[in-house]
This record gives sequence, C-alpha cells and structure tokens, in this order.
Amino acid sequence: MKSNNTLNRILVGALLGLLIVITTLGPTFLLLIFIGAWITIATIELLKMLRVKEIPLNPFLTVVLNLSLFIFIFLNLPKTIYFLPILVIFTVGLFARENRSSVLAYGIFVYFYLGILPAHFLLLKQFSITAKFSTWLVLFPLFLTWLNDTGGLTIGKLIGKTKLSPQISENKTVEGFLAGIILSAIFAYFYLIKFLPHQPRILLPILGLILGVFAQIGDLVESVFKREASLKDSSNLLYAHGGFLDRIDSLLFTIPIFYYYLFYIIKFESV
Repeated sequence: MKSNNTLNRILVGALLGLLIVITTLGPTFLLLIFIGAWITIATIELLKMLRVKEIPLNPFLTVVLNLSLFIFIFLNLPKTIYFLPILVIFTVGLFARENRSSVLAYGIFVYFYLGILPAHFLLLKQFSITAKFSTWLVLFPLFLTWLNDTGGLTIGKLIGKTKLSPQISENKTVEGFLAGIILSAIFAYFYLIKFLPHQPRILLPILGLILGVFAQIGDLVESVFKREASLKDSSNLLYAHGGFLDRIDSLLFTIPIFYYYLFYIIKFESV
C-alpha cells in the first residue's frame, strides 16, 4: 500500500509539473485556461471547508468573481475594474438573508485569496513578455516553492523534533522550516544569477529566504482552514498530493512577492 501511494505521488507530481511547465512556456491564453480551471476547483474546496463553519458563500458566484479578475487581466482592462467584484460582494452581503457580516468578510477574503493572489501568475507571465525576459524566470517561484516544500518535509521527517506550530499543523517542525528556507536561499542564488546578472548578488539569497518564509506561511494559512474543518487535505482529487488548494497554498504567497520584486527592480533600473 505504501509503495502504491509513493508511486501515485511520483506519477501525479510529474504529470502536474510537466503540465504547469508546458502551459507556462506556452501562450498566455493557455495559461489563463489552466489557472482558471485550477482555481475553480480550489475555490470549491475552500468553500466546502468554510461550509463546515456555517459560512454560506455561493459557489457559482464566488467562482465567477474570481475568474472574472483573470479575464480582466488577460484583456488588459483598466485596473479600476478589478474592484467590480468587490462591489458585487458588498451588494450580495448587504442583501443576504443571514450572516451578512460573514458573507461580506469571507467573500472579500476568498476574492483576495483565490482571486487577486493567483492572478499574479498571469501578471508575471504578461510582464515577462513586455519586459522581454525569459519565461523560465516565470517558473522560478514555482521551482523554489516545490524545493522548499519537499526539502523541508524530508529534513523534518529525518531530524525534526521541535514542532513549529502544533496548534495549526502537527507535521511541521522548526528543523524542516529552517532547511526549507536555507535551500530556498541557495536555489535562488544559483537560479537567478543567470537571469538577473546585474542584480547585487547578495540580494538573490535574501530574496530566496523571504520567499521560503512566505511559502511556509502560505502552507500554514491553508492549514488553519483544514484544522477548523477537521480535514487532513482540502480534497483527495490528486491522490497522495491531496487537493488542488493544497498544491498552491504556498504559491499564493511566493508568486506575488516575486512579481513585485521583478517589477520594481526593472522599474528602478530603467530610471
């Protein structure tokens, strides 16, 4: 049974990794479809967890609002229109039959968490085109996050003794956390030095450390919802990998941070 789970994890992981690389390196429209499908399922998983706490958000409307932001970005519409879904959420919350404050607060949170944050992947892809840098740089936060997660988990299982946050996640250890961010710093230096040769070299491992820390924070944020819903994974759709939300919880934080890092360093260099 254990060998079957390991094989499933390897096969599913390899397939997902290959799919993400292909869609990222391909046209932006292909990435839009991929992200849209992934976020649709992840949103439904999160809403199921919230339903356990009796937080009634409309699944169809929530998914549509999240996907609308991706379409706005893809079409390069004015940024002011990004606030339109928030106005819809306020309107729905005000006219909700019950739990108005919960509908308002969690509606805005889900739009931010599974709308605004993952939309930065599209922004990063578009920025790579306009700024004319390698698409492989777009994949950097994904590779770093996966290394952080895998390295931290492996080291944590081997030598981890001190629990990082047992109230939220029983499996995370301080040793695994430190291993993850150290690996992230090393990886960032050797990966980015090729694509960002004009950047001060000391900034590259520092960026890796920051991304490594936020990758762990992203994992813990989702763990809060799983713990309150008494779930180990957001779903079992990806077998040993858990659910679709489980696979992107850290990326929701690392991708936006890397996007703004690139955006501002290129803007600074052009001054």
